[in-house]
Order: sequence, then C-alpha cells, then structure tokens
Amino acid sequence: MARTPSKPVTAKDLQGFKYFDAVVPLLARLRDTGTLRDKAGNRRLFFDQYAALLLLYFFNPILTSLNGLQQATNLQKVQKIIGGARLSIGALSEAQGVFDATLVEGIFGELVDRVVPVTPKPEWATLKDLTAVDGSLPPACSRMIWASWVDENNRPPRCTFTSRSCVEFLSKSL
Repeated sequence: MARTPSKPVTAKDLQGFKYFDAVVPLLARLRDTGTLRDKAGNRRLFFDQYAALLLLYFFNPILTSLNGLQQATNLQKVQKIIGGARLSIGALSEAQGVFDATLVEGIFGELVDRVVPVTPKPEWATLKDLTAVDGSLPPACSRMIWASWVDENNRPPRCTFTSRSCVEFLSKSL
C-alpha cells in the first residue's frame, strides 16, 4: 500500500529561528570547507549552510527526513538563514560525504562557553537520590533469561520465571 504524502511544511510549522542569530556567524568560518573538489566552481551548498540546515532539523521534529529538510529550503525564512536558494535533494545527499562533521565540535564548544552557569533551586536537592527506572525491563527479562538457559536442543527451561525472580537473578549476576 502506498504511503500517503505528507502535507508541505510551512514556516508556521517550524521553530527555533531565534537561535540562528547567534549560530550563523559562528558557522561562517566553515564556508570554504569541502570545496576543494569543486573544480567547476558551481557549488551551491556550502558547509555553513548545511550545518544550519541540520540545526533546523534538530530544532524541528516535524522534519523527519532528508526530503522534508529539502522541502523546507523552499521557504523564504529558511533561505534567509542559509543565505541561499532552494536546494536539491542531490546536493543535500552529497553533503553527508563531503563535509567533515568534526569541524563543528569547536563551534559547539564556543556556544557552551557562552552559556551562563545555572544555579539549581534549593528544592531540586531532593531529586539528587532519584533513580530512573526503565519500565521495559521486567517484561523483557523473562525472555532474556529463557534465551540464556535454552539447552543444546533449543528446548525451553522447565521452570518459569517471574519478573521479580528475573530482576533478582540479574542483580546477583551483575
């Protein structure tokens, strides 16, 4: 059965534009990275634009694919951020192999240095001993134990384990 096409992305659907005022100037130093292989001089997508698009992708859960990201480049608001026109899916696809993602680490380091340290509220101190529990463990536990106790003929064990005995077994074995 064919998938139903999703509705086109609009500027109202997207968020996070206010953060680009601080980020785009930092990304500008990446502009010439990865352009050596462009002998014809007709590159339309540069690393700073690609990094800005990826940030837009991370800010917007509505963008779920490369096609969605490409579709967003049709919007004037996005074109203003990336400083260019609509991009092709081929250019976006190629960018993954052309640009070195490790170069962005320094920029993120600079952004982290700009963040003002946050002093937690005194009442948050009660949360210091809080333990997060994943609720998917108990149902999966009995299946994991069964898989580890199957005999050489692939027969199941003779006894059944409850979630409680499973957790006890795992806590002793870890």
